[in-house]
Amino acid sequence: MSARSETDAAVRSPRGGKVVLGDRLGSRENNFDLLRLLAAWAVLVSHSFSLVGHDEPLHQLGTTLGNLGVLIFFAVSGLLIRRSWEYDPSPWDFWVKRALRLLPALATVGLLTAFVLGPLVTSWSLSSYLASAQTWLYPLRITLLFPFGAQLPGVFEDNLYAGAVNGPLWSLPLEVFAYLLLFLLGLAGLLARRSVVTVMALAGLAWAAWWITWTSDAVGSGYVLAAFALGAAAYSWRDRLVLSWPWAATAFVACVLSGLGPDAVRVVVWTVAVTYLAYWFAYAVPRTARWMTAWGDASYGVYIWAFPIQQTFVQLLGPDTAPWVLILVCTPVVWLLAIASWRLVERPALRHKPARTGTARGAGGGTP
Repeated sequence: MSARSETDAAVRSPRGGKVVLGDRLGSRENNFDLLRLLAAWAVLVSHSFSLVGHDEPLHQLGTTLGNLGVLIFFAVSGLLIRRSWEYDPSPWDFWVKRALRLLPALATVGLLTAFVLGPLVTSWSLSSYLASAQTWLYPLRITLLFPFGAQLPGVFEDNLYAGAVNGPLWSLPLEVFAYLLLFLLGLAGLLARRSVVTVMALAGLAWAAWWITWTSDAVGSGYVLAAFALGAAAYSWRDRLVLSWPWAATAFVACVLSGLGPDAVRVVVWTVAVTYLAYWFAYAVPRTARWMTAWGDASYGVYIWAFPIQQTFVQLLGPDTAPWVLILVCTPVVWLLAIASWRLVERPALRHKPARTGTARGAGGGTP
């Protein structure tokens, strides 16, 4: 029996009726594409409130729907990037794969924002706009992952978030930093040691609890790095990590209750619980809503295109626009751009990924 057949058999007949993470990792029958798409859309929904001056959903629990979406992205990335390293621990291949996934679409959104959208919405004359160094540096800054302070002359300067062109890109440098840490641990051979990876995850949670207590809300969102570390640790414990409805319900209740308590407690509980819920939804819930991903993996495109489109509609419709109007107007536009990004840019780029040179290590979690 082939390795894939064995994996699919494990999916159909999980151990004693339990869904064990390690049994599902090799199966294509999962909800990751849907999960990522919903996470990206959650960021769009959240910003549809903040961009017109309303409190974002989940503010009652001390967080935002947007932060939840980013937390899911990092939790999923920690697990799958760790798995990718196990299958192909080649330094060159590792970074080529990451670059092909992130940069072509990012360069495209940078160029189109600067030279198509920008001229349409700027308050400057076209000649002045094109003569500005900001205009020409913007695509380069975005592609090189320096989004902080990346503005375009006269663009969105009268919006509530004046001058903010693509705010959600703040998370991409953090994600690359997480890749770097995992890469260094892999080069040192420490990823094979479950105890080391576990200590790193616990240290990440402790750091997140401390970090959130003294930084601003925006900078405090950096705690999502802990979710990446937890995802990498989950891979080490994949042979023992059971995904079940009772535990998922417990995780959900824990999120609600901890959201009413101190920030440090909330961050730790949410990081652990949301990471667990992400894997439970991906592997323990029967594959669902396939029509939402039938056109391609639009999640990254939704994430990187939503904000400038939302800012454009805020400028056109005015700051008194209801959040739900902004959601209804922006969602189809952003989704079409994301599908175009997937089909014309992302998927063609990913065809150049290096071929796998290794095989994943066994179902066990590595050395203690």
